[in-house]
Amino acid sequence: MITVVYGHPYDKSFNAAIKDAILAALAKEGPEWSFIDLYADRFDPAVRAPELALYSEGRTSDPVAQKYMDILARTERIVYIFPVWWGTEPAIVKGFHDKVLLKGFAWTYSPEGRLMPKLNIRRTLLLTTSEAPTASFSAYFTGYLPEHVFAAVGMRGVAWHNFDNVPRSTAGERAAFLELAAREAVRA
Repeated sequence: MITVVYGHPYDKSFNAAIKDAILAALAKEGPEWSFIDLYADRFDPAVRAPELALYSEGRTSDPVAQKYMDILARTERIVYIFPVWWGTEPAIVKGFHDKVLLKGFAWTYSPEGRLMPKLNIRRTLLLTTSEAPTASFSAYFTGYLPEHVFAAVGMRGVAWHNFDNVPRSTAGERAAFLELAAREAVRA
């Protein structure tokens, strides 16, 4: 199953256009897929004390986070769509990682103390947008996230495409990125 994780609050944004293009491509191609809209679900990205008390058990008291865990347990490919704010993912996407990729669910320790991934996601696609040039923050998306977050939980095959300089882009450039995003999202 392909899971699309969408993290943008404005329905007239270019991120919304990317989401629409991907969902249309998935509907046309016919693979099984699910859609997580963090803002529409009113996902609270903050880890609260009751959740932290359950963290070491790999459990959550947040029903939305639990719903996401149930979806990720069946996910083979994941597509993230979000803007780059201050050189990183928005707080709501970071909160998704903090509250859903729990110890015992997404990762554990081996008897020797090594981090062991538990998810089996064979392809991870990041589709981001930014006003700043991609080079100004690329190390985060090509190094930190793939190596320290995704690899730790079993999200492999990471590919990242950023559409930068959004406010100065042309209609043709936006159309080309939408085609790329749709094509990459349905690719096995």
